Amino acid sequence: MNFTITLNKKNRRLKFFTLVSLVLCFLIFSTLSSSLYSQNSENRIKLLISSRVDTSDKNVREVLTLYENYFNSKPDSIYNNPYWNTHEKELYYDFDFSRASIFQGGMKPEQLAQIYPPFILSVEPIQEKYQVRILFSSSITDEKYVGSKVWCIQKLNAVKQDDKWLLENLIVEITKNWKSETVGFIKYIFPNSLDFNKKRALEAEDFCKEIIKTYHPNYKDSLTFFLTDNIDEMGLLENFDYYFVGMTKGKAGNGKITSASGDAFYPHEFIHALLPENDKRGYIIDEGLAVFLGTKENLDEYNGIIKKLSADLKAEKINFESVVSQKIRFNGYQTAYPAGAVICEIIYKHKGTDGIKQLIAEDTSNYNNIINTITKITDLQLEEFVAEWNEFLINQ
Repeated sequence: MNFTITLNKKNRRLKFFTLVSLVLCFLIFSTLSSSLYSQNSENRIKLLISSRVDTSDKNVREVLTLYENYFNSKPDSIYNNPYWNTHEKELYYDFDFSRASIFQGGMKPEQLAQIYPPFILSVEPIQEKYQVRILFSSSITDEKYVGSKVWCIQKLNAVKQDDKWLLENLIVEITKNWKSETVGFIKYIFPNSLDFNKKRALEAEDFCKEIIKTYHPNYKDSLTFFLTDNIDEMGLLENFDYYFVGMTKGKAGNGKITSASGDAFYPHEFIHALLPENDKRGYIIDEGLAVFLGTKENLDEYNGIIKKLSADLKAEKINFESVVSQKIRFNGYQTAYPAGAVICEIIYKHKGTDGIKQLIAEDTSNYNNIINTITKITDLQLEEFVAEWNEFLINQ
């Protein structure tokens, strides 16, 4: 089954459960020498290549050059990159599905190459294409950091276009023989081995309709939902043969959702996909809204998230400022999720749905803007808002 996604809009904020890896990354960066990758006199990042790669083959050499050129062409940035195929650039705003994870948190290619020098594991023919696998791994052996030794193994296809090799996502080849099921405006694509639950898909449709009606009545698009039941299969849809960075059970962006949950009803990611776009909506509010409006559909899961923050507040490990400013991002869980959700709880208590709508639309891109927004919406002084935030958590 071949498919295309015609929605070409600005990428929505993606969800990452491994921000801790970014923190570790910069800790490692401070301990490693800048000589971990080789450069020529123009500071061009050169690839390390496995002896398995047949560099005597002309096509293989061209694919190696293609990937090296791509890695040196600001692959962390979204623009009309000359080393990616035209078809996918026309279909997707953020056309490299692995980009956001590999370069998360503002990581630059030069930094990545210093910490995790790219090592070409293989370049193999796949029918009329070639497939290249790249290991991003550090030489670190310190037990404190060794758990993040492997950043990822990226896998990409190279295809011929106008007699030139250009890069391509794996997703089309992987899913071309998968099944599909359309329920309302959601097209589900899933492997033949997955037991698709139509009842859950109908629940998802009803949920999405209600969210659209309440918070985004001008929404006229459709969603493509790539549904898998394990993290590694989902990772392949994002060009990862193995991934530590960006690993999660669900992501939304580019008019699509990818999931490893095996469940057609994924309210948290539906919220990310369906709320009106707002480039100035900060991470903690974006995730807080997804938890409050989405995850809360499963009260056991929602309460479990909230109780983690509650326990830390009672133990004086965190406070309002430390988590809302994201000075403390990770404490065995992502603090932004419950912290943002409790902000939504208080706004909803005072101003209801209209308050949530206003929160969705406001500039919450930094701590000061969040404070200005929540006090403006609720008509509370900051001290009053914080007191209610604390009270909500203490009562959990």
